[in-house]
Amino acid sequence: MLSLTDSLPLHPLATLRLSAASALVCRGEQFWVLADDALTLQRYDLAGARQAELQLLPGELPTDPQQRKAHKPDFEALLHLPNGRLLALGSGSTAARCRACLVSGEQVQVINLQPLYQVLGAHFQALNIEGALVYQDQLLLAQRGNGRGRENALVCLELTAVLADLACGQLTAAGLQQIVPLVLPELDGVALSLTDLALSPGGVLYFSATAEDTDSSYHDGACLGSVLGRLDQKWAINQLLRLQPVVKIEGLAFQAEGRLLLVADADDPSVAAPLFSLDLPAE
Repeated sequence: MLSLTDSLPLHPLATLRLSAASALVCRGEQFWVLADDALTLQRYDLAGARQAELQLLPGELPTDPQQRKAHKPDFEALLHLPNGRLLALGSGSTAARCRACLVSGEQVQVINLQPLYQVLGAHFQALNIEGALVYQDQLLLAQRGNGRGRENALVCLELTAVLADLACGQLTAAGLQQIVPLVLPELDGVALSLTDLALSPGGVLYFSATAEDTDSSYHDGACLGSVLGRLDQKWAINQLLRLQPVVKIEGLAFQAEGRLLLVADADDPSVAAPLFSLDLPAE
């Protein structure tokens, strides 16, 4: 049974050297993090000290908040591929946000997402991809339902087809297998919407969702809180727990020993993104 009466306390770990943190992945004693209002990928140690920064796209974004919002690539999802490369995905919420960056060491290849996002945009009233991971033999994308229609969903792509597409510099719908709607409840009267996905060392699929008081995939709203959910093998939600304090959690990643790292976005470029940890009960 789903419950939002129970809550889990987040443990502050560090303050990152970016704002608008949107996704992270862990490997060994390091993690990589994206910001949705930047052109870079940052690498940190597990204590939160920045180790390196990689430019994903050339140029600079405007400093004016509204102009920056209009021109940013809106990188909202980050995942490890089986061959060790990283893939950062734009949200697709506007025509300018349909690029990905494939990272191999210090090399970056820009990937065209329009062939896939055009198909998904015809399915959803407001496309907004905010999470991604490799799950078994699939690439899963998390569609965030904070726009028209409130459509939260998992987009399932066959991984072999995805890797073949990436070799050609694009992602298409050739590997599209199914789109699985996820019905999320409200939190304090505001609809929850997906923000990221993470796979535990034991193979259990988790997601984060936030209650943001907006009906737009472009314009931000007040955040009333975030939750952590767990899915079973049939994509059913079998656990939903409120996170404390009230923050807009946008990124999840498990360490090898099972500790969960989380990052939040304050929707304010002057506020640095916090890094949290969470020790989950045995699965």
